[in-house]
Amino acid sequence: MLFLHTTLPRLRNGYRSLNIALPRWPLAKRIANPSLPSEATLAQKVGRPSIQKQTIFVLSGTLLAFTYASALTTVETEEAVEKMTRGRSRTWPHTITSIDMRNAADFALAQELREGLKKVGSATESLPVATRNRIMRLWATVAQSYLNVSDGKRLCWKLCLLNIGVWLAFKSRRLRPFMMHGFAHDPLSGKSYTMLTSILSSPVLPLLGLNLLFLDGFGSSAAFHLTQRQERIPDSQLEATSRYHFLAFFVSAGLFAALASHIVHVKVLYPRLISRLSASSPATSKPDTWASALRNMPPPTSRFRSFFRLPPPPSPAPPRLAPRFAGTGALYALMTITALGFPNAEISLFYPPNYSVPIQWGACGLLLLDVFGIWRGWKLLDHFAHLGGAAFGGLYYLYGPGAWNWIRAAMADEPEEEER
Repeated sequence: MLFLHTTLPRLRNGYRSLNIALPRWPLAKRIANPSLPSEATLAQKVGRPSIQKQTIFVLSGTLLAFTYASALTTVETEEAVEKMTRGRSRTWPHTITSIDMRNAADFALAQELREGLKKVGSATESLPVATRNRIMRLWATVAQSYLNVSDGKRLCWKLCLLNIGVWLAFKSRRLRPFMMHGFAHDPLSGKSYTMLTSILSSPVLPLLGLNLLFLDGFGSSAAFHLTQRQERIPDSQLEATSRYHFLAFFVSAGLFAALASHIVHVKVLYPRLISRLSASSPATSKPDTWASALRNMPPPTSRFRSFFRLPPPPSPAPPRLAPRFAGTGALYALMTITALGFPNAEISLFYPPNYSVPIQWGACGLLLLDVFGIWRGWKLLDHFAHLGGAAFGGLYYLYGPGAWNWIRAAMADEPEEEER
């Protein structure tokens, strides 16, 4: 205590605290890459982002999607078989087909829609007769349209409604920052979950219209093709519904398209961008003489002279990598598998001109347009995601149905082994 009393300075009158300036030790500064020389370029100092985390996310997400879809399909199929065998003979389980289960599901859906019509009628009893009849007629029209389409088209309509909801969220001023942060994939952000959420993102109206058009046109055809391929496979598993299979295919196609776009942007476009930035900003040397300093000095300006002089042209904006939306890549997978599954089909718009073209011609034309857009440097759409989605659709046309049937068989064998 005597040592502290003699070494520490005393407080002055009127001061309640003691402020002592301690000496700062010189700390070593962090270097981005100490192995690089000081003359290294900007591209060497920055390096290239890794794609390992995104690749693992896509592979694990694809495996999880198909496994979960197979489990849901197996559970729903077993429930449908159990319902159909309750009032039947003992030989009925040996003659059940997937078509029988789908017809039974449509019949049950019709019963639910009739019950819904009765509830609407009871809820509108207090309204005028004309208004009540219009509401019930509208409900009956919508319910009949929903009943007449296939199970895959119903799922596509639900995805269309989800796309519209995401688009409305992008249009909200309060939600737009959150949507751009969580529903748009930035290749340089290091995030992986945005590769999944960006599948349903449609920030602008033309992109939303394209998504709705492709989902309604090619989505139901792709789902019908997957159903037919499943029935043609020898020793195929029974399926009460194909919507889980289609949903797993759609999500996996979107993830694969997002990964393809991510790899190209990170490994190809990003190094080019860094090279352009390092080349466009050369190091300025200091003037060594008075003459060079006066030569580099800008001319004097005045208000009178600037009034008659044209303003200098604005400098171009620095290049950057904009956030990506991989939903159109999944739609190109639907288009590709539809074109391969139904080569004789034709596509036409529902508005004039009602000119129809073969579906394979239309698909090849859109893919060539993407190649031309990459060559010209168009940035309105994610052309790399389009090509990645088309590649996934072609690969799934060749090997997807067989792999799906193998997963279904593996999931069906596990409960039998547990029972033994």
